Formats: sequence, C-alpha cells, structure tokens
Amino acid sequence: MKLMFYVIALTFTALAQAQVWPESLTLRVQEENVQFRFLPQATGAPVYIHPWLGTKALQVGTRVLVKHEKALKLANLRHHLIVSSAVVFELEAYYWSVMETQSPLASLALVQQLQSLPGIVMAEPDLLQIRLGTQGGETGRLPMPPPKPVRQQLSIEQWPATPGAEVTLAVIDSAFGLADPALQPFLPKLHYDIDQRRPLPLEPSEIAVNGYDSFHGDATLATLWSRHPDTQGLAFAADAVLLRRDTNWTSDILVALQLAYLSQADLILAAWTLPLTQQALSDALTFVAENGRQGKGTLLIAAAGNFRENLNQSFSLAAQPQVLTVNAESQGTVWPVIGEPIATQVPVPYLTFSQETGRYSLTFSNTSAAATAVAGVLAAVLSEQPALTAADLHRLVRQYSQPVFDAQGLMQHFQRSAQH
Repeated sequence: MKLMFYVIALTFTALAQAQVWPESLTLRVQEENVQFRFLPQATGAPVYIHPWLGTKALQVGTRVLVKHEKALKLANLRHHLIVSSAVVFELEAYYWSVMETQSPLASLALVQQLQSLPGIVMAEPDLLQIRLGTQGGETGRLPMPPPKPVRQQLSIEQWPATPGAEVTLAVIDSAFGLADPALQPFLPKLHYDIDQRRPLPLEPSEIAVNGYDSFHGDATLATLWSRHPDTQGLAFAADAVLLRRDTNWTSDILVALQLAYLSQADLILAAWTLPLTQQALSDALTFVAENGRQGKGTLLIAAAGNFRENLNQSFSLAAQPQVLTVNAESQGTVWPVIGEPIATQVPVPYLTFSQETGRYSLTFSNTSAAATAVAGVLAAVLSEQPALTAADLHRLVRQYSQPVFDAQGLMQHFQRSAQH
C-alpha cells in the first residue's frame, strides 16, 4: 500500500551552509495546504506569519512532529539530526511523535529528509505560537458590571444536588493553586505538568504554582467545583483531571489531549485561545470526539477569544468543527468574535476566590469564564443523562441558545424527562 506523504514545501537557499531561512512554509491545516510567509524582521529562531493569524506568529524551534506507522520505532531511527523522540498521541493506526533536534535549522532539514523514509505519513515542524507586539481588534471598553456567583449570573434556580457526579472533567490551563478552601473535599484524579512532563501534588503546594500565575486556573476551579453555599460551582461533584500547560507548542497540547483521553474524560475544557490548529491537533481532536467515552465522544469546550476575529476565516482551535466554541456577553454587549463555529454566548462575569483576601472577591470574566460555565453545565447534564453523545451535547447547546445560553432550561428539559 502506497503511503500518502504530506510534504512541507520549503524554499531553501544555501540552507546547509548558512542560516538563510525558507521564504515560505507550507503546513497542513484543517485538511488543506496553507502557505505561511517568513518574517525577516524577527530575530533568533525563524518566525512565519499569515493574515489570518493577526498579531500572532509561528516560531520554528528544536522540535519536529511526525505521524508514522506504529511498527516504525523512532527510538531505533539513527539520524544525526535527532536528539530524542517520544510518542505524544496515539491514533488507531498511527502515532504522532515529537522529535527533538539540535536547532531550528536542523528541524527544517529533518522535515525535508523524513519524507523519503518508509512508514512516515507526515512531518512538520512542531511550532511555538507566539504574539507579535500588542494585541489589536478590541471593540472599545466592554461592560464590566459587578460580578455575581456563577449560578446567579446564569439565572439558575434549581440544580441537581450532586452536579457532575460520575462525570470526569479535564481542565487544561496555566496553573492550579488548589488553595481555595471552598473546593474541599477536592482530590483530582490527575494533576500533571505538561511543560515539564511530571506529575504534580494533588493538594495545595508551592510546587503546584512555582513560577506560574494560577489566577486563571483557580478561577476555573472555583466556577466549577466551589462548595461554598453562596458561590456554589456548577459541577462540584465531578471528578477533575488538571493539566497544567503554559506554552503553545503543538506537541504539548497533544500530550494534554492524550492524558485527558487516557483519564477517560467526558469533557475537556480549553478556556484559552490557540491561533493555529496544526493537522496533528485536528487528528487528535477527531479521535477524541469519535472514540472518547466508549464511542459516545468526548467534547472539547473552547473559548471564542476576547478580540475581534471572524472564525469563518481562522485557523484557530475555536474554529475547529470538533470543538464547542463559546462566546461571552454582558449587559447586552457581545464579545467581538463572530462566525458560524460559535455555539452560544454566556453572561459574565463571576465571583471567584482571592488568595489574598481569603474570600470570593475577585472577578472572572471574558470568554474564558463563559466557556468554563458551559463546561460546568454540561458536566451536570451528563450526570443526569450519561447516554448523551458529544454530538448530542453540541446540538443541545445550540438549541438552548437564543442566542444567550439557557442553562436552566436545558437542565429542566432532562429533569422533566426523568419525571415521566
């Protein structure tokens, strides 16, 4: 059987003799070949841009992503450009692996050379997604009324007594401090540092947040798992899988998705934005959506983003068809992202825990908060109706969004069904 090779088109000019970077880089994105242009003003490792990326860019580093047959053991591949290799995601018939190289130059050369190797289906640089300058595209000052507890903000009056029971929710975020006493009892199934490839403590610890800002992750935990009577989370009885990831390497996100899948996550929350979804990530998202939860599918909930963007013309994670994308609204003003991939918009902001005051006195807002709220609602729904598929959940969120998400109406739909 002849293998289909996806080849990165590179314009090399004396590449072996001098670091003259290719003028263009062609990547496989959402099943199509897309060309990215070299940014000559950048210093250090080569950087590539595209109009759809806005102020974001792609940096080539010392990593290469390889899709290969499982019979091909990359550890046995002796190549002078390869430092090490490891599997980062397992598909049904193939592995996605990451190879470490000696330099960005070596990465580009390795990609070109791997195409002739039997058993290799695809090879691309493992790209680090970075920001160039100041983020633009805001629509002016967005309304920021006083925050409310998340259930109050979503107009929830009746909710299951143990929301999220028998459901596993994986959260991918920058860091989790776990110090909020309102979370207790709280024992994650897994707490893992993707960047450093090591397990983290399951209880509050300096190790868990050393060098990281945990506000975003802690706000997410409070919105979902708080047991405080005045600020109850939406799914505090759910099991948690906490995956710390602070850099936008494609291979790191693949590891996070693999761990979520292996932890039998029913839902995955990505309350952040990613400008480019390389083909490796599309493969992983499709695999999880089709094979998670014993074939019912694991749904990934993503934030739409807080700056003006049309997701119909986007390579971002939020634009992927396998993803449930959530926008935010406040006092009638909708956050500026538009496009067909957006499934719903959700009222914000919410009260969240402050380690400095020891009280729920901080504000959690924007599309990160909105996506978190939807993940909590769906975890509660799944605990009531575990037979629902990922496709069912996606459809129901759109059905109960006119256009603002009616969390209470969705839950009452299943509560009424259970009574009959």
